[in-house]
Amino acid sequence: MNIKLELLRNYISDFINYRIEDFEIDASQITDTTATQMLFEIQKVIKDEKYSDFDAVEQIVSIFEKYNVDSGFRHDF
Repeated sequence: MNIKLELLRNYISDFINYRIEDFEIDASQITDTTATQMLFEIQKVIKDEKYSDFDAVEQIVSIFEKYNVDSGFRHDF
């Protein structure tokens, strides 16, 4: 545990949360668009028969990484 790092994370998180409250943004529109695009890309991989199961998972993990979504540690080879 790094106490300085934890304190810094908390400070930055609080600062961002405070600033977002005063910021006009349609979060649903942004996330729906991104989520829809991500699902479309994943569906395209799943439907593509040229990929083995392993390769399909590799491609899906790549899509998660492209959108900065954590895919967990199980696939970290």
